[in-house]
Amino acid sequence: MGHDMNELTDTNTVEARIVPTDKCRNLRHFSLFRRRGPGQSTVEFALICLPFFAIIFAIVDYAQIYFYENSLQNALRESARFATAGRIIQAVNSSGVPEIETNSSGYPVPKAISDSSGREASRDECIKYWFDSNCIIQLPASNISIVSATYQTGVEPNTSTNSAGKLILLDSNSLAATAGPGGANDYIQVTAQYNVSTITPLFTFLGGYSRSGWDTYPIIVTAIVKNEPALLNFEHLAIYGATNANGEQ
Repeated sequence: MGHDMNELTDTNTVEARIVPTDKCRNLRHFSLFRRRGPGQSTVEFALICLPFFAIIFAIVDYAQIYFYENSLQNALRESARFATAGRIIQAVNSSGVPEIETNSSGYPVPKAISDSSGREASRDECIKYWFDSNCIIQLPASNISIVSATYQTGVEPNTSTNSAGKLILLDSNSLAATAGPGGANDYIQVTAQYNVSTITPLFTFLGGYSRSGWDTYPIIVTAIVKNEPALLNFEHLAIYGATNANGEQ
């Protein structure tokens, strides 16, 4: 018996269901993450960039402090050698020939350069000029100090330590040393200070110096040497100490 083609036949009924999978769950969570992402990224960037840039700027500060301190130390070594030899910066004439004059004892001696006032520079000023000419930092004269103290032959200099941890030259009676380079066989102390402008607040553990404001870091270099001029007959009595040829400081 044939079947009518329009007649329905029995079939198995299949129920349509939605079965969640891990993949679908992950996609759904990822979409939620994407919706709140921009705000979260901004917060994360704000949290990360502050310490990141602070570290970068601190590295820049430490680098420039190290650079300037090396420059000051180099200039200090040169000026200490200059001071030890009892020298002055000799003037030259228009032809480049070193100028000579006669001191009060009748000895021919080198004539010193002129100071900022046009007077013959004292040995104190010559040492400061020598420091400045060997340093890339143009320090004002007030940032360079020179003191001296007289001791008996063979006696070591008396010193103390200041708040910055640097040695301070004292005389034989433990009093403050005298301004100027002094005379032959005296001890001389040359000290220079340069204030570095910093980007970040640095701590006092670097070098142990005291702070001068949150954005300033003072670099202090000092050396104590003995004044041992090699040629005593070249001793320029008028400018050997802290005064110039006119007897002025």
